[in-house]
Amino acid sequence: MKLFFGRCVTGKETCQDPASVICTGHERLQLKGDASNVCSGQLETEENGTWKSAENITTPASEWCQRMNCGTKNSHVGTNLTCTDNVTVVLKDNNKSTKCYGEVHINKNGKDYAVCGSTWSKKEAEVVCKELGCGRVIDHSPQSTSLQVIMDNVNCLGNESSLWHCRARHLGKDTHRCSSIAYVVCSESLNARLVDGPGKCAGRVEIQYKGRWRQVRKDSEWTDDNSNSVCKEMECGKMRKSTGPGKFSQGSGDFLSNPVKCNKDANNISACDIEIERSTAVGNNEAVGVICEDHKVIFLEGNNSCSGKVVIEHGDTSYWLSGSNNTWNSVSGKIVCQQIHCGNFVNFSTVPAEKERSIWSESYYCSDPTTRSLFECKNESSNASDRIATVTCSGNKTVSLTETCWGNVKVCFGGKCGGVCADSWTKDLSELLCKSLDCGNTVLSATKMHDKTMQWIFKSLHPTNQTTNLNQSSIVLNDTNICTQKAAYVVCSGSVKPQFDTPRDKCVGNVVVSFEDQWLPVCTNALQNKQEQDAMCEALECGQAVKMTGYFGPKPGNKPFISELQCSSTEKMSLKSCNKITAKTSTCTPAVLQCNKWKKMTVSETCSGIVVVHSNENRGQVSFDGWTNTDGDRLCKDLECGSVKSNQNYSTSEKHSVWGKTFNCTYQNNTENIWDCEMQNSSSQQLLSIDCRGKIYFCRIAVVLCSCIGNHFKVGQDT
Repeated sequence: MKLFFGRCVTGKETCQDPASVICTGHERLQLKGDASNVCSGQLETEENGTWKSAENITTPASEWCQRMNCGTKNSHVGTNLTCTDNVTVVLKDNNKSTKCYGEVHINKNGKDYAVCGSTWSKKEAEVVCKELGCGRVIDHSPQSTSLQVIMDNVNCLGNESSLWHCRARHLGKDTHRCSSIAYVVCSESLNARLVDGPGKCAGRVEIQYKGRWRQVRKDSEWTDDNSNSVCKEMECGKMRKSTGPGKFSQGSGDFLSNPVKCNKDANNISACDIEIERSTAVGNNEAVGVICEDHKVIFLEGNNSCSGKVVIEHGDTSYWLSGSNNTWNSVSGKIVCQQIHCGNFVNFSTVPAEKERSIWSESYYCSDPTTRSLFECKNESSNASDRIATVTCSGNKTVSLTETCWGNVKVCFGGKCGGVCADSWTKDLSELLCKSLDCGNTVLSATKMHDKTMQWIFKSLHPTNQTTNLNQSSIVLNDTNICTQKAAYVVCSGSVKPQFDTPRDKCVGNVVVSFEDQWLPVCTNALQNKQEQDAMCEALECGQAVKMTGYFGPKPGNKPFISELQCSSTEKMSLKSCNKITAKTSTCTPAVLQCNKWKKMTVSETCSGIVVVHSNENRGQVSFDGWTNTDGDRLCKDLECGSVKSNQNYSTSEKHSVWGKTFNCTYQNNTENIWDCEMQNSSSQQLLSIDCRGKIYFCRIAVVLCSCIGNHFKVGQDT
């Protein structure tokens, strides 16, 4: 007599450790061979843990099907038996049939019943995975349930042909509820893919686990062997180390919470292990991206981003596409135009090969215009070494910034413009863009929020290694218009423009710079070095720096300052060469700079009188020659004296030094001060006297100084 798991005495309750017996002479049976019905197939019997053909079975044939809970005998020939019941093991998730993972059910005669997980272990799970042709067991943790079960206290040897033939309490019509249900995840349910990349062999890694595609967290748990297995599964060779400046967009889905471990021989992710017992560290939410060895991209070389010679980049090398008459045709040209998002096909041709690069070793014969990629066309060895393919497409691609040298990245093609997801954008891309736009070589830290109204049409942008023109990049469209971050935003050093904020003076005064459309004061500490002072003066067309002077005027409000400058004087007339410009809210003394080309215009009285120019070199009175009311209005405004009342000329017998240039604002647009109107040389002795309407009157009353300016009234401490 032997103990075994069998029927509980009470019949209705789930029994965790039921008492059972096997009598001598008991024969254990199973059917093998028909996966679609485990109650049909070759009859086998167990002998000392091994299943053998039931040729010498003593159990009467009338009892075979009943012994296996398969109903009654329907027919049999020798040991090939078909019973009346139809039984199949099925897996389900959210009450839907699944393949190779899910809750374990038994479909008996067209109706599904759950399998209780009270004694569920890896051995039972292995039988299910093997029976369904689903590989190894990855997870076998029972799930909570309140479903009716048809099998309870399941106990398998591990070599049964079906879970149905394991020792268990088969409940038949007397099903009852169980607190847990058997569950299994088999290795063949694991799949990998690369998404949001510029080709099938590059992109963000996603692993299908328990029926859902999940991102993989980029951390020390993810290895090169893991990446290699993904590339091999994609039939793209092994992983290639990325050398380009781009990366892939971050998805919005969940991350796989358990580490993946692949060995170097794994050819797909299903051959790898997922460590169910522990989770990856939470905190790093950057997803893994992979570029495989076989990744290839197409771009066009020419003056237009959508017309020119067809180039294939593979790894760090680029090749011409063969212009063989056997493969290069209008269908191929149409597919290329579509693949690189360049609109409609216009025409194709060939040109003589050049020695600049080699011909790609493969040609692609395309016959179906709906094919998405040239690389999906019929592959043939290239037999043309003297001609290269060219194509003209109707579209044009441009990459720019919304505010010329700063703002959101804007990509335009096919009559549409939009932003790029910030999660795929890199500093390297920003530097390439700034250089290609002639906006300097340095990327600055932004102080403003990204534009929330920007429409994100593009997930990512991928330039080639052979070009610095982002217009020739591969682009990945954003079909959801959703990004995990805002639109990409760049501030180039060439966007920073300085000025002096004292209107009537030139090349001297409080230094401010335009930074992201804000005029920000520059801290004295940022201009401590002569090199930065000279760079600022040169950018203002003011020559070389002379000295720093004391700040005058009202203190700046609560806004950022330019707290740091690191510049060279190699870029004349701009601050493009500055490799560091930092804007931040801080406490500092605003800088006042005087350059050697400084000039200042004054009148002999507060808002009227003889007009005199003071400069670094001399002092001279302004000539009346060519002076107009427009010039007078400009000067009165610079003097903060309202508009001009009258311009007068006067002659004197006294010898005066005359300023050598005339002024004329009549034909000047958007003048910032009177110095924008300085014109040609003059030797006239007719001198200028001006009278502005906004005269200032001073009255001393006790210790208060009152200044009346037009209708305005200001009070300050008496001096």
